[in-house]
Amino acid sequence: MIEIANIENSSIVEISASGKLTKEDIQQVDDFFDNKVSDLEKVNVLLLLENWEGLTFKALIEDFKMIKHWKSFNKTAFVADSKYLKEDSKLESLFPSTKIEYFNLDQKEMAKMWLEE
Repeated sequence: MIEIANIENSSIVEISASGKLTKEDIQQVDDFFDNKVSDLEKVNVLLLLENWEGLTFKALIEDFKMIKHWKSFNKTAFVADSKYLKEDSKLESLFPSTKIEYFNLDQKEMAKMWLEE
């Protein structure tokens, strides 16, 4: 399941993901960025992975299509259980124009502060 929210008076987009994500979940995120974020706008993304079980194969394929939106990301904060952070920690080498930091689940407020800097 995916939930997307803009944090009021902020450039932060909060995306909460839980369970096993489907192609439709990823399409929801893609549609959000297609419709809500202009190509020239830079946003900071707070990605909260709580009780996350990964992606279906079709969701993974759809997720690769999301690369077109990375140019709109200024900073991305991953907030998740530490076992997922270790697996995702090589992302910054794939997206050198985006600043990426990793936070444990109990550090959500710290992640927001980093995004607002």
